[in-house]
Amino acid sequence: MRFKGTLVLLLLCASFGGFLYFYEIKGGEKREKAKQEEKQLWKVESSAIQQIELLYPDQRVTGVRTGEKQWKIAFPRELEADSEEFNRLASSAADISRESVVEANAADLSQFGLQPAEISLQFKTKDGKEYKVRFGRNNPTGNSTYAALEGKNEVFLVPSYTTSGFKKKLEDLRNHSILSFDQFDVQSLDLQSEKGSVQLVKENDHWWIQGKEKMGADSSAVNGILGSLSNTRLKEFVDDGPESYGTLGFEKPLLDVKLTVGKDKGIKHLVVGLEKTKLVKKGEQKPKEEKAKKKENKPGSTSTELYIARDESRRELFFVEKEFVDKLLKSPSDLRDKTLASFQRWDIDGVVLKNSKGSFTFTKATDSGDWVLGDAKKKTKWDGVSGILEALEKPVKEFVDKPGPPATYGFDAPAIRVVLKQGATVKVDCAFGKETKDGVYAQVKGESFVKVADKEVLGKLGKGESDFLEAPTPQENPPTPTTSKK
Repeated sequence: MRFKGTLVLLLLCASFGGFLYFYEIKGGEKREKAKQEEKQLWKVESSAIQQIELLYPDQRVTGVRTGEKQWKIAFPRELEADSEEFNRLASSAADISRESVVEANAADLSQFGLQPAEISLQFKTKDGKEYKVRFGRNNPTGNSTYAALEGKNEVFLVPSYTTSGFKKKLEDLRNHSILSFDQFDVQSLDLQSEKGSVQLVKENDHWWIQGKEKMGADSSAVNGILGSLSNTRLKEFVDDGPESYGTLGFEKPLLDVKLTVGKDKGIKHLVVGLEKTKLVKKGEQKPKEEKAKKKENKPGSTSTELYIARDESRRELFFVEKEFVDKLLKSPSDLRDKTLASFQRWDIDGVVLKNSKGSFTFTKATDSGDWVLGDAKKKTKWDGVSGILEALEKPVKEFVDKPGPPATYGFDAPAIRVVLKQGATVKVDCAFGKETKDGVYAQVKGESFVKVADKEVLGKLGKGESDFLEAPTPQENPPTPTTSKK
């Protein structure tokens, strides 16, 4: 009997638990979702919105979708749009919810700031349907905003953050990107400025300087330039057209940047011209530069040095800041790869080191990833081969671009040679020759120029076998046998 009672009790608990789960938890989630859906003004997918219009008492801005995530401004005039901002507007427009009804049939909408409305939102969907809502003043607490559907007198509240998301003027919705592109799709970069001309190409995710001789580029520096081009926002737009000025300085630009992007090798072209204080409108006298400079640099002044610029794919001109320009004013030597040898550590699975203490061949064990020495596969210290790789990754002190005969630098009988391999492929073959006052001469096979490496590398490359091998683990002394007394 006790067993049957326990079984009944267990069944009752299981049934009650099931009820709690399916009704209270799962059912509660469904009821909450249904409640939220009831509060929504309309059931619209943001991706279905094709046109958004924001109306203010003194302004109207209309954006039109041109692609899956691309938009353009169609009114008050055709302009490049900030597509991300319009996508946010579309998402917010599709998700407007009322909090509560204030008046079901308000006789006077003006008392709520709805006649005229402070902001009106109108949008159209793919199927041609139109949706309209007006937003007025905030309620006394400031947490909510009065709203009403177009043509109706029912006044309800929406969260004030919903309304603030639609408070966008024309300037807020324009494309403020200096150049629009994905920096990971860039195939080449050409820079021309007073610092010189440099052409860079990307091969296997590494950047190279093109010229009479192909040289490794500092990929992090190149990616920094691309990051500035794609992420920096322009400072302000130029209201006047280029025809309003005597010259903009584009014929001899301060900076000329060209990119090829993507598989179709589309061209992105940015030109930076004169400083803003040097621009002269037609019919005006030349600006007094000294006076303009003094005004700009006056103590407490927040103004920054600006330069006029043009993206060749857009009609409007704009200003960029000096800080942005300075990041792009680079000479070929500024972008040159300063490391002793260019390679990716994870590619290397074989190292050959030759120095005065012998010849050492290291391989990476496929099972553990540890480095071992020679055919006997002796285990090495964790920092042994790592030190060799670090030595080759260090920046050089200087370059000798027009070197003399190899013997001049000791390369006819190099003191140290390091070869890095990936399988049977040699990735780096570097010889070290004579020491100089400031370093040691080094040359990577395939490069015509000579480098002066820091003498610090000699300490990592001049080691012998015992310096690389792990010390054997000492064995415990065996217990001393005891003799029994008879």
